[in-house]
Amino acid sequence: MGLAENRGVAHKIKGAARAIALGLVLVAGMAFACGSATAADPAYPTKPIHIVVGYTPGGPTDIPARLVGQKLGELLGQPVVIENRPGAGGNVALEAVVRAAPDGYTLAWVSPGATVAKALLPKLSYDLMTDLVPVSQATSAAGFLVVNPSLPFKTVAEFVDYCKAHPGELHYGSSGTAGSPHLAAEWFKSIAGIDIVHVPYKGTSPQIVDLLSGVTKVGFPTMPGVIEHVKDGKLRALVVSSAQRSPLLPDTPTMIESGYPGYVATSWTGVMVPAGTPPAVVAKLSESMAKVLAMPEIHQRLLDNGAEGVSSTPDEFRAFLLGEIVKWTKVVREANIRID
Repeated sequence: MGLAENRGVAHKIKGAARAIALGLVLVAGMAFACGSATAADPAYPTKPIHIVVGYTPGGPTDIPARLVGQKLGELLGQPVVIENRPGAGGNVALEAVVRAAPDGYTLAWVSPGATVAKALLPKLSYDLMTDLVPVSQATSAAGFLVVNPSLPFKTVAEFVDYCKAHPGELHYGSSGTAGSPHLAAEWFKSIAGIDIVHVPYKGTSPQIVDLLSGVTKVGFPTMPGVIEHVKDGKLRALVVSSAQRSPLLPDTPTMIESGYPGYVATSWTGVMVPAGTPPAVVAKLSESMAKVLAMPEIHQRLLDNGAEGVSSTPDEFRAFLLGEIVKWTKVVREANIRID
């Protein structure tokens, strides 16, 4: 190879080296620019968060949403707005959340009705476990078997013995067909082998009024709104339906202690978001819920309303929901419960 050719090759090599160096500089610059842009983006959340509640304001589902929502907003640095969309046992609210953008700014405040909806409404437009993503459980409120003090029963065993000796004589009220108290009662009827007659009311308040006056003498309500009547002696609690004794009624045994293993019927609430919500947003919401529910002030205020704060990871809440769906679907089918 001649001298001229050598110089030509060297020139090409230098040119290629310059091109490679320039390319590396450009790539590094782009990487720096992207990293700077990412660091400059404000962290979630950057605007108000909406919690959609499927029941009217002031009820046992709405109250904890407002207590938790306020503190959640303070923790995240953005307002949390409670949006009440009652109707169809909470399904109107859930359908609205399913249609919302999966960006962490629209949350569903779910309750037991969500886990029985598919069994009751075969043509439901959404699937709870595929169209929504669990974030965290929020509360758990024990149910209990209560009777009017005019009845002589002091234990659930005495109650069951009487019902077996007098089938169809006693009537129990509920807050409505397919609500938590109705399902809890039908499940107990099945495993205890008793016959008591269901009287559905339009809400908890009229049911408790008639229970207090003796129009109906038996009920399976949850504690919010009812616990004070028990403490005042106007109603008698025979058992609670939580897995452990309630701190609100520490001397009252559980159904499990009373010979009914596996019987746990609680009213609960929790948070879900639309499917497709970024995992980092779900994680941040779940971690923030845990911090709020660990606050002594929130713990006490929930207890004052008959509930306990219960946080969970998304996976734990998913497992809980699946268990509730299996349990209550079986009860609905075996009791042939239907809604119009």
